[in-house]
Amino acid sequence: MYNARMSDTHSNKNCLSIYKLKAILTKHKIWLDTNGQDGEQANMKDCNLKGTVLLGANLKKANLERAYLYGAYLKNANLENANLRGTNLRGANLRWANLKNADMQNANLVRADLMHAEIKNTRLEGANLKMADGLRPDQLAEAHIDKKTILPS
Repeated sequence: MYNARMSDTHSNKNCLSIYKLKAILTKHKIWLDTNGQDGEQANMKDCNLKGTVLLGANLKKANLERAYLYGAYLKNANLENANLRGTNLRGANLRWANLKNADMQNANLVRADLMHAEIKNTRLEGANLKMADGLRPDQLAEAHIDKKTILPS
């Protein structure tokens, strides 16, 4: 289930309409199902996806580098091996999301909800997790962090 609360008239040229988003996700599903033989890998680099509802979406191996996902609803989404470098996920719902092997270096996860999120081998170097909710020490122990990673207090 997904939808977008994005305006087609938004001033940001990288704002996706609901129709464009559906087309990208449909092609991405085909790409995943055919091991890259058909369809097209989702590339939403630098896209404005503020408040988008992507409940349970399969975004495995998708490129969301520097995307604006402020307040997005990604509960149960599959973001395994996704490129989320520099992505703004402030206030995003990532409960039960699969973020295994995702590249989230320098991502903004302030106030994000990561309850039960799978972050094994997730690259969180330089990420801002200030006030992130639901993040347990055992989750963080499986992720890659560095001295620039800002952890919840």
